[in-house]
Amino acid sequence: MGNIVYLTIAGELQGAISDGCGSTASVGNRWQTGHEDEIFVFSLSNSITSTGKGSQLHGLRFCKLIDKSTPLFVNAINNNEQLYMEFYFYRINRFGRWEKYYYIQLRGAFLSGIQHQFSENNLDTETITISYEYILCKHLIANTEFSYLALPENYNRLFIPRPKTPADNSLKTLNSKGVGRLLAAGGIYNGNIEGFRETAEKLGGDAIKGYDHVLNDQTKGTIIALASIASVFGMGRLGLASEVEKFGQAKVWKTLSVPDSIDTTTIATTGQNYRAIAAGAEDLSVAQTKTLTQLPKMGSRIIVTKGFGQNDLAALSAATGDEFAMFTTGGRRLIIRGNATGVPIGIVEAEELAAKGWRWSSHVHPDGTLRSSLGDRAILKIFKDHNLNSKSSISDPYGRRFNFSPDGDLISPEWRP
Repeated sequence: MGNIVYLTIAGELQGAISDGCGSTASVGNRWQTGHEDEIFVFSLSNSITSTGKGSQLHGLRFCKLIDKSTPLFVNAINNNEQLYMEFYFYRINRFGRWEKYYYIQLRGAFLSGIQHQFSENNLDTETITISYEYILCKHLIANTEFSYLALPENYNRLFIPRPKTPADNSLKTLNSKGVGRLLAAGGIYNGNIEGFRETAEKLGGDAIKGYDHVLNDQTKGTIIALASIASVFGMGRLGLASEVEKFGQAKVWKTLSVPDSIDTTTIATTGQNYRAIAAGAEDLSVAQTKTLTQLPKMGSRIIVTKGFGQNDLAALSAATGDEFAMFTTGGRRLIIRGNATGVPIGIVEAEELAAKGWRWSSHVHPDGTLRSSLGDRAILKIFKDHNLNSKSSISDPYGRRFNFSPDGDLISPEWRP
């Protein structure tokens, strides 16, 4: 089978049969992140023939690993349990990312056969045969579908599981790494690092791992020191969303001070006007101006093509005095505007971007500081955990740049502070 198929299944008697089937406890090192509550299907076949007066359903057969659901399938066939099944088909799209493109739903499904295979030099698998009363097939990208109900008079007795509520979903991920990172941030902002760590330990699961990604023996002392400095200068903890919004309303259009090492007489070259803008000798190009008009305040976002590069990002920062961050996937660029001191990307936002395949390519410091912060490294750690990128770059409006990793700054021989 060239592509990937995942299955979710609920039983009228046993409930969510597929929950936890993709976890390490269930399938060992074959688990896939983001699919912990789904069953990985190796192969699938479904047969429908014509009777001349309609369709004849011959059942559906699929092959899967021996996992947590194996005893539950035996229960289902023994008790003739009615099942609700959903198959999700994935393929590689033109950007080189997995996309969900096809969907099969079965209602009134009953197990008619189970065959276990334990053989030398092969994976331990089982082949399941299903009969069903209703089938729905959809092509999610081309927007076509087919459905068939064998016995319309039995429609009202077909089992449909109760939808998960928001409360169910929150309980499901309450002890994830993301929650642990949020607790670490809460410990910093509230000055109660040990108390929030104790909460992470009580939650169990991966919460403590996420907490220790942000706060560990190497980073704790530095973070406490920074928090103390912030308190001395009246910075305190992060404000409400309405207070953060006020930063974005203070636009900074000014000429930046140019370092002595930059020659302002040779900087107005095509595609590299950022230095001239920083020196007050040139304006944004038409394309850069068009992009900036769609980024009116802190937190504004826009997706552009790969023709918009690092030099353009530096030009926006030079013209406004604000930080800008760039994320990339395929041939697209996501640009996010910040203010003079940062871009509003926290743990939650980073997790969402990483889940969608975005890589943190770079960001610009308008004040010329070429050092990564602890926050920069913590955010980059999230993208590294998603196997996207383990280093990113910082630049300034004068053309200088360098790379950093979740562990610190990567100083190259040609870099100058």
